[in-house]
Amino acid sequence: MPRHVSFYDESLGRQIEGSYVTDGKVIHAGSGTLGAKSARFGHFGRFRFDQTGQDLIAQDLLSELAHREAQNGHGHGH
Repeated sequence: MPRHVSFYDESLGRQIEGSYVTDGKVIHAGSGTLGAKSARFGHFGRFRFDQTGQDLIAQDLLSELAHREAQNGHGHGH
């Protein structure tokens, strides 16, 4: 079941919302407006991520998507 995340991206000046799922090896994050992005946990070394850590990784992926959207001129900032 997807886990919802919502956070304020200070560099963009806007709220970002999305969700993610993980199988313990890969995390897939996305939103209907931003698209999707995935990352392998192996990319982060041999760490075990608790729920807070997974939330932070998902926020980072969603933030990257939002920044890409803003650079392409499709941002919804104020």
